[in-house]
Amino acid sequence: MKYSIFIIILLILVFSSCDGRISKHESLKASVEKFKDSTGVIEIINYFPSDYSEQVTDTLLHNGNRVRIKAYTDMNHNVLNEFKDQSTLTKHYYRNYLAEILISKEGNTVFNKTMDKTVFIEHDPSLESYLKASTLHGVWLNQSKSINNGTFVIDFLFCKPETDTCFYFEMNIDEYGVFNIKEIEEKQ
Repeated sequence: MKYSIFIIILLILVFSSCDGRISKHESLKASVEKFKDSTGVIEIINYFPSDYSEQVTDTLLHNGNRVRIKAYTDMNHNVLNEFKDQSTLTKHYYRNYLAEILISKEGNTVFNKTMDKTVFIEHDPSLESYLKASTLHGVWLNQSKSINNGTFVIDFLFCKPETDTCFYFEMNIDEYGVFNIKEIEEKQ
């Protein structure tokens, strides 16, 4: 009789504990889903560079010619890369750069122009889709070519953010300020 009472009590406990409640894991999973639905998409925005930056290079060549290149951040135009991960939307804005080029020969201004992507697109419209998705990564005077051929040679490097794809351009400026641009090679 003792054992039958013990078995009856044990059966009552077993059946009363199986009331159909969800497990802790299922409860936690449901709570997380409910929270995600209530918060919506979280948006994270980053700018590169985050602040204005400027670099000025003033070069005096051995023949007395002067080349001044000022590269600075265009705070109004940028390239956007978006990444979505479950409930997070990350936006990376890469600011464009502008380059002011001033060339003087024997004290007279030969060339004075602000270079941006539109100048290169006007030169070669087939590169428009690439250049709109890229930023200016570098601009510099190619001194060896400038000295050897009697023209001013300025090099430009445009790269797509977060990739290794870059386009390299060479701008030749003659003594009258007339320039032409040619693409040198694609670097990957």
